[in-house]
Amino acid sequence: MSETVPTRFFLGANSPQGFVSRFDQLDCGDLQWHTFIIKGGPGCGKSSFMKRLADVFESRSPHMELIPCSSDPDSLDAVILPEWKVSIADGTAPHVLEPKNPALSESILSFGDFLDPMAVKPHGETIRSISQTTSKNYTQAIDCLAAAKSFLSDSSRIALGCLNLEKVSAYAKHFACKNFPKKSGAKRGIEKVRFLSAVNAQGVTNLTSTVSTFCKHICFISDDCGAAASLFLSALRSHALENGHSIITCYCPFFPHSKIDHLLFPELGLALMTENRFHDLSALTPDRRIHAKRFLDAEVLRRYKKRLSFNQKAAAQMIRQAVDILAENKELHDQLESIYLEAMDFSMMDHVLENVVSQIVDFRLSQEGSYLL
Repeated sequence: MSETVPTRFFLGANSPQGFVSRFDQLDCGDLQWHTFIIKGGPGCGKSSFMKRLADVFESRSPHMELIPCSSDPDSLDAVILPEWKVSIADGTAPHVLEPKNPALSESILSFGDFLDPMAVKPHGETIRSISQTTSKNYTQAIDCLAAAKSFLSDSSRIALGCLNLEKVSAYAKHFACKNFPKKSGAKRGIEKVRFLSAVNAQGVTNLTSTVSTFCKHICFISDDCGAAASLFLSALRSHALENGHSIITCYCPFFPHSKIDHLLFPELGLALMTENRFHDLSALTPDRRIHAKRFLDAEVLRRYKKRLSFNQKAAAQMIRQAVDILAENKELHDQLESIYLEAMDFSMMDHVLENVVSQIVDFRLSQEGSYLL
């Protein structure tokens, strides 16, 4: 990984099933980890506070991860500091977080304490109206994503029927042996789960800069239907973990629990990425491309050319509809933030930041018994 540029991943996604959260990944499965959970409404400074904390630790945590908000990539939802075994995250809806082991593993930062309720109450009617409208809009946006998924699923089913599974399996085994062979005496590899793309008010956001940050070698898997690429990456994932390699598995927002879009190997500086019209990878230059057609019966697939073309256009249209609705919600959310922003007292934020930084250092000292600063 880069020693100067934090990596950026999404830990949530607007999906056909609604919002999908992978904030369970914040502690990396480490019992020594500590997570600061920020509570507070819109406009309470949650994202700004996390950006300030990230600035403090930028030179002290070279493997820092910044987690943008999947609905507004310009804001932060979380910051992960691996070297310090600490995360700080927005614990409000839609990715609600509650302490499992208060004080031991998590701490609550209540920014609502700095809010003047008497300054908010005059705006009650506006707040309720915006909340009702955004909720209704979000349901419609999810319906659009679900419709898009149905077209994408149909294309995948067609492609699967034309797929030579033995070829996929054999090539995946060959690729794994060549690029990440079994480590001698190694335990099963460690897996992180992330999203590299998200559907929001800006469109389909792809965090391609993250890949170029720590992957010198990039391989595109060109696959318009996505079926061959997903099966190939799934097989590579299994081989990599069995061979003792650490990976970052990036799932598709439309199939957030089943379809792999990309596989990243930080230790090897290698990225395997699905290339199609829904993934804008134009900022990246691949070392090589693997074309899905090598696994497909082209003659059979050609019979479905019109249907596949229709599915792609229909899915793209439904995604655009979802984006338009999410853009309207973003404008309404900004109005809501402006109301709460005026009711906030930010004078104590410097003190809160100093206290959190002090606690993070204390946690590390208690774990290692050495002075770091």
